[in-house]
Amino acid sequence: MNIRTRVGYRTGDFLDSNAYIQLQNVTNLMEQYSFVEGTHLKAGGDKANDSIADPDGSRVQQAYIDVKALPDHLFRIGRQEIILDDARLIGNINWRQNGQSFDALSVTNTSFQDLKLFASYINQVNTIYLGHMDLDKLILLHADYSGIKAADISAFCYLLDDDDNPRTKAEKRASRDSATYGLRVKGDLPVTQELMLKYALDYAHQSDFEDGDDHRADMFNTFIGAKVSMFDLGAGYSYLSGQDGHHRPFDTLFSTTHKFNGWADQFVSTNGGGLRDGLQDAYVQVGTDYMGVKLTAVYHYFDTSENEYFDGNYGDEIDLLANRKITDNLSGLLSFAYYSQDDEKANGYLNPTRDEQVFWARLHYVF
Repeated sequence: MNIRTRVGYRTGDFLDSNAYIQLQNVTNLMEQYSFVEGTHLKAGGDKANDSIADPDGSRVQQAYIDVKALPDHLFRIGRQEIILDDARLIGNINWRQNGQSFDALSVTNTSFQDLKLFASYINQVNTIYLGHMDLDKLILLHADYSGIKAADISAFCYLLDDDDNPRTKAEKRASRDSATYGLRVKGDLPVTQELMLKYALDYAHQSDFEDGDDHRADMFNTFIGAKVSMFDLGAGYSYLSGQDGHHRPFDTLFSTTHKFNGWADQFVSTNGGGLRDGLQDAYVQVGTDYMGVKLTAVYHYFDTSENEYFDGNYGDEIDLLANRKITDNLSGLLSFAYYSQDDEKANGYLNPTRDEQVFWARLHYVF
């Protein structure tokens, strides 16, 4: 059990500029869990309990200056949260009590009708473990065009250069340095006057950049949904390539991983490119509102995308969510994930996942 407190303040405008600061504290009221940062068990934890990635502590989550001196431009310098598209590659990991932020210089341009351009130069990532990751650079280039009625189209290029200086071939193969290029299309498709389909489709390819070697990986996601009577229905498929000979698994960079591929967090190692066997995730979901409560149920079936090491199905998962706004300032959430591993072994290799049940209860108060 823990409490997160965030307090923010934004100044008024002065010379077309303003400043914002956000302070954060996480206090754990119970210590009946283990917390692992890297390979180290934090003091106060218990190895017999589950790992919870919400360490005690305080930090400045955001602190930046916004400058609007040029028409249709916003310059932001300092520590900031960045969320691009659906946070599949770049996000703030706000599900965890300690979110993720970036030390960066960013610029947003809206000079052209229906086109939003974003660029950012990042030299540090502030992680959910209250640590930080130094980078030589992370360059984000993103364009979003919304001028087509049934399609919102975005294109992106993310160039990651960490602060390692590999010298050997083996070190270069371990480097995260990579270039990620992709496209995303989403929108609403009217079928009849009563039926509207929602869809999303994205593809990304990863290749070598700077000191990185053997990056040649792909990610593909698709989703289609519809509102039928009082129900929101949806189905989707996600593919991430794994280790294929010398070619390394797809690295989902600095994404909000909990949002994708099941809430039991069996596959969060996609951040860092650590999912050796890759992933195929086929899922269906249904949601509705009942007496002011938003109810959602999701079923996932997980399979590998490569079989060089583990030739078998990972397993399946059921996720349940109930979310309700209690007052104008207070909301509550109940969430449950049940993951069932398929085979303990396949062709002599251990299944990299495990059976797990996770339950969350949260209250969120905004003042």
